[in-house]
Amino acid sequence: MGTLFSKLRIGEQIGLSTGLVGILLLAVIWHYHLSLQSVLGDYRHLDEVFGTREILAFEIQTELSGARRAEADFLISRDEAYVSEVEAYVRRLQSKTAALSLVDAESRQTAEEIDTLIQAYLQRFQAIVEAWRIKGLDHNSGLQGAFRDRVHELELRAGNFKADRLYLQLLQIRRAEKDLGLRREAQYEDKARGLIEGFNSLIEASELETDVKSALSAEISVYAETFDTYAERVLADGETDGGKGPFRQTAHRIEDFLNAHYVPDLETTILQLRRREKDYLLRGDKAYIETVGQIGQTIREQISASKIVDSNKAMLVNLLSAYERDFLALAEQNDLIDRLALEMRDAADQIAPLVRRNVDQATSLMDEQKEAIKESSGQTEQFNLFIVAIASILGVFLATIITLRIIHPVRQMAGLLDRLTHENPPERIPTVPGARDEINAMAESLNTMADHRATFVGWWKASMDEAIALRDLHEAEAQADQDDAVHELRAAALAKVQHINAIRSQLLQQTERALDAVQHLRSGPHGAAAHQEIMTIEHSAQRISILLKVIAKDADG
Repeated sequence: MGTLFSKLRIGEQIGLSTGLVGILLLAVIWHYHLSLQSVLGDYRHLDEVFGTREILAFEIQTELSGARRAEADFLISRDEAYVSEVEAYVRRLQSKTAALSLVDAESRQTAEEIDTLIQAYLQRFQAIVEAWRIKGLDHNSGLQGAFRDRVHELELRAGNFKADRLYLQLLQIRRAEKDLGLRREAQYEDKARGLIEGFNSLIEASELETDVKSALSAEISVYAETFDTYAERVLADGETDGGKGPFRQTAHRIEDFLNAHYVPDLETTILQLRRREKDYLLRGDKAYIETVGQIGQTIREQISASKIVDSNKAMLVNLLSAYERDFLALAEQNDLIDRLALEMRDAADQIAPLVRRNVDQATSLMDEQKEAIKESSGQTEQFNLFIVAIASILGVFLATIITLRIIHPVRQMAGLLDRLTHENPPERIPTVPGARDEINAMAESLNTMADHRATFVGWWKASMDEAIALRDLHEAEAQADQDDAVHELRAAALAKVQHINAIRSQLLQQTERALDAVQHLRSGPHGAAAHQEIMTIEHSAQRISILLKVIAKDADG
């Protein structure tokens, strides 16, 4: 790591440390950003999944309520415009259900169940609509119109056999006829005449067929003429012949004719039939169906017991049977409609609980997810605090390392400089060859200065020792003193040779550095690195020059 830092300048080291601290800060910020994004993503998921569930559930309930409302309006008014409205609501309901199926797996399962119920609801509703079309959307269509047409025709035909008032009037005429024969008073003749006129009015007002009316009018006219003859004879105190005469035979013919066109109480019984029919249509009580059947049987018995011709009996019975058939078919349609309505309501009623279950499930899962997010956020917060602490420690550590890398060599250089002012210290400041660090360059320069000082001091001492030895040699008289001086001279010369060898070694090192720098300049690009290499060559050349000057002075000495 020291080698790495030595390749950098002081500014670059400070910039690097600042950059590393900045990177740590950015890493912490980025980590916080990722944590925040994770939490936001979780809440976004809650909103997208569970919020969408609740919104779609509300929309599904709204569309279902609209469909049920339109369905109720149709059942009340039987207006087919509401059929299209129900189908439109169902289409929107299916669209919302399809959207729900895309939310998540749980919603997809719920949506499939809801869609099945929606289809069942729509099928039942359409079947009800078709059943009502068969039954009749109003009282003039379908089975309702059919059995009403039958019963109206039965009532119309029954009017042709409505002779009860004529028959009663005939009996009143015969009573006045008998009173005249018994009491021989004119008032009974007048009463009989008035009843005969009333009989003619009843003929005109009756619902009998035209030819029947004509026949009765002709017969009552014959009766009136013959009765007038009988009345004149009786009032003249003539013979009554026991109340017999042509008028009596005419009255019998009229009575027989009326019996041939009269079904007793037929109209009243038909009215009872219609009453019970309407009771069923109004209340829907099936007991009235049986009552209608019983009244129909009574009508058959009345027709069978009457004296009308067989063809008329068959015609009335056929009309009654057709009415009963259509009425029973309508009752069956009502049963079908009730069953379909029950199934339709059951399908619709099952949709709401499914929607509520989906919402409740979404709410429960959302609460669980919130708790999980809360717990995860707490853990993430603790981890973030740990990351901040680690980043702070690393920042302090890096700042300390960089500071120590700068301060420690400076302190060493200060100590060496201080010692250089008083002594010739042997130790040197550690350096890295080829480093770009300004502190390293200062250390190299200081080491060079210390080396130069040591060289000059050593050379100076060796020269002084040599000079002293030469002086002692010249001044020595005794052989022993001369030998000691020669020995000292040799030692001084040997020391100078050692200094020369040391200088030579340094010259060789500097020469090698200069050659390496030149080689780098030849092979590399010319930039900041080239400038550093040139500086290296310059310094090496200066040191060689100084060393050579030292050797030159020694040679001169």
